[in-house]
Amino acid sequence: MLPVRTESPMSRRKRFLIILAVVVVLCGAYVLFFGIVTMFAVEARYMGWKMPVVKQTPRALQNSSISGAAGRKLSYFGYEFEVPWDDVDDARTKVYPNGLVGIVFHSGVTMIFTRSGPKESVTGVQSKLHDTLQACYGEKVLQSDYALTRLILEATPDKITLLTSRKDAVGGLVLLVLKGIATGTEANSGIYSIETRHFQGFQYGGPQSRPRKIIVDLFADDGGRLEFIFGGKDGPANISQSDINRVVQTVHQTGPRDSRAKP
Repeated sequence: MLPVRTESPMSRRKRFLIILAVVVVLCGAYVLFFGIVTMFAVEARYMGWKMPVVKQTPRALQNSSISGAAGRKLSYFGYEFEVPWDDVDDARTKVYPNGLVGIVFHSGVTMIFTRSGPKESVTGVQSKLHDTLQACYGEKVLQSDYALTRLILEATPDKITLLTSRKDAVGGLVLLVLKGIATGTEANSGIYSIETRHFQGFQYGGPQSRPRKIIVDLFADDGGRLEFIFGGKDGPANISQSDINRVVQTVHQTGPRDSRAKP
């Protein structure tokens, strides 16, 4: 019978201490190299859980048809577009001198149309965030509202991982915060890319999900920005994607951007 080798309590304790020391060293190294990034990654996923909209990215519209219904041409602030409704309530439609008009239709449909100058979104970013974005992504993304908006909308929580550099993780979190602010709950049903002869832009929400409102942002080559908000007393229930496409695909600049309206 072979003798049984027993391990002394001292040797077992020594082995435990060695293993413990290795674990401590590994944990320290992890915190040193990945600790902050881990925190950023966890925070990004928490934002995705609290605000599902930040997980959405722009995709192409599936419906590109244009309504052929009898409508009307409207002109405001140096831009003209067609609407697929001919029942404008002129008494309740109001034009404001700051580049905003609220258009009301007898059917209950409402539209808000606004125009703004170049780089208003860029200049609206706080100086510290501006410096962070410039350091992370370069000056190019701050040259136009469209470039900045696209960068923000393409940010998602899953792009921040343990292998992401600290600089990129910081930049990614800033973009997610801006995305949560810039997009509303209507965008939970989809963010869509839009391109016309004169504009590039994005649509937030689609009629199929019956959101409270649908927003379309358009960016002109000269840096100007247009926004359409489609809604109504009961939301945009009577508005189809073809109706929205009719407005978006026909809008064009007709003269200097000013506050005079010619409905």
